[in-house]
Amino acid sequence: MPPPPSHAELEPALYLRRSMLVLLTLGFAGGVPLEMAMNIMPTWAAAAGWSTIEVGWLALARLPYSLKVLWAPLTDHAGIPGLQWLGRRRAWLLVSQVACLMAMFALAWNMDGRPGSLDPNGIFLLLGVLVMAGATQDIVGDAYRAEILQPREFGAGASVFVTGARLASVLGGAGALIVAGRMGADQALKPWAWATAIGLLALSTLLGVCGTMIGREPDRPEGMAHGFGGSLVQPFRILVEGWGLRLAALFLFVLLYRLPDNLTSAMNASLLVQGLGYDTEQIGWVKQFLGFTLSIVGAMLGGWLLARWGLTRCLWIFGVLQAASNVGFLALAQAFEATVSTRATTQAPIGALIPVIAIESLCGGMVACGFVACMMSVCDRRATATQYALLTSVMAIGHTLSGWLSGWMVHSLDYAPFYAWSVAAAVPGMALIPLLASRIRRHASPSPPESTDTGRRPNP
Repeated sequence: MPPPPSHAELEPALYLRRSMLVLLTLGFAGGVPLEMAMNIMPTWAAAAGWSTIEVGWLALARLPYSLKVLWAPLTDHAGIPGLQWLGRRRAWLLVSQVACLMAMFALAWNMDGRPGSLDPNGIFLLLGVLVMAGATQDIVGDAYRAEILQPREFGAGASVFVTGARLASVLGGAGALIVAGRMGADQALKPWAWATAIGLLALSTLLGVCGTMIGREPDRPEGMAHGFGGSLVQPFRILVEGWGLRLAALFLFVLLYRLPDNLTSAMNASLLVQGLGYDTEQIGWVKQFLGFTLSIVGAMLGGWLLARWGLTRCLWIFGVLQAASNVGFLALAQAFEATVSTRATTQAPIGALIPVIAIESLCGGMVACGFVACMMSVCDRRATATQYALLTSVMAIGHTLSGWLSGWMVHSLDYAPFYAWSVAAAVPGMALIPLLASRIRRHASPSPPESTDTGRRPNP
């Protein structure tokens, strides 16, 4: 009998499987609503003259990402009437993707300030609808990813999925800002600049629909609870029985590990536009296009490091890099005396922005890959959607609250002190890694190689 293939021989084959292509498209489709909420809408609001407090309030429109665990059991248990032929997971994916498409078209129509456009309260509401649909897509997409992958594929699957989300920022986010900036400079086209840019971005999410249609429905794992009531209780019972008192440490880790990124993501647009004087087109090319291109490199590098060094060691390394990457924004704020009290009258050199964005994006890609792989490793296949939704809801609570808090921090402290605090914010999350290390190693242990990509797996 020939020897089993080595890890080095198996790794390239993993990235060429159809399941990885499907995950790439699902990552892209899931990344677009998040890109709208996290980067495009704050940049648009800053350019439209919203205050830092109002921009910070945009983070609260992302509340559905924090609450998605409330309806996650429904996606674990119930199908979509009329779409049973797609299967439970793919039917939910399709419905949520169509809802995102419609919400984005509605937002696009109201972002150019034409007569009859919605006021900020209406924009908050529409963004909330988009995020609600995007959160549902995340619930099902995360469960789908965990259910079609074997534990040894988690690193590769996480890097591919994260790459898809980053492509949404490169091709979608950067493209939207560039198109809006170019059209906005032409007085004849300006009334339709954002409608065109966001409408095209909405159409790009059809890639996710294609991925949903060509993907295969994963087998329903044995041992799942029967009835909706059972599906509500089982995921939490499994977590409590498996983690015990360390469950509190797990939740704190999910809440705090990405705190440096969560604090700064809501305020980077205000710093770059109002504090440093960059225009939206420059931000589109440097922050969105160059930055997120390098974040894809970071995600792939993160998957490569995870396969060789293990999850626990990488969480330490990625946490340090996450904190260090914020030093660049601190240096920009200090060097060009950015202040929240006055809007920049001269533009900082574009050459100063490029290395800051490059380092931050490369590190961010690695952090995202490691964090996704960590959460995949601790979910039980009998309750994937609900457990993963619970963990990402805890993460989203931290993101939402820190995004809201960041507006007040910048208003009170100014840009430079705020970014100094964001570097120190890495300490609490990293301090929890030793408490989780043994559990992470147990859940992330590799399984024997599979000879085919059938989507089937051993019974739990």
